[in-house]
Amino acid sequence: MLLGNQAFGHQFTPAYPKLEPSYVDGIYVATLELFNSRNDVEYYEFSVFDGNWNPVPFATEERIANIEYLKRKKVEIYIREQDRTNAVYICSKSKIKSSNIQATVVSSRICSKIK
Repeated sequence: MLLGNQAFGHQFTPAYPKLEPSYVDGIYVATLELFNSRNDVEYYEFSVFDGNWNPVPFATEERIANIEYLKRKKVEIYIREQDRTNAVYICSKSKIKSSNIQATVVSSRICSKIK
């Protein structure tokens, strides 16, 4: 039975990012923005997957980023040219600190599909 609990997620936009050539030859970049609308989460982890949900190698400034409640952060995901055709999803996942858990907490994952 649910007693009026609210589910909170975060926002990861755009939903369909484009991989553009970066300033480094053979490297492509997708620029996304994460908005933290969860007051119980401060950290988010980034990942890239192929169409079968297997990990794809990528680089970013921070694989796990600290984003305060109601703050936004621009995230750049770098993918090698040889991995470009395999990369299908760029995802962000909320990371729950174990010392913060006072009740049941739900981790959220949001994925954007690469155009």
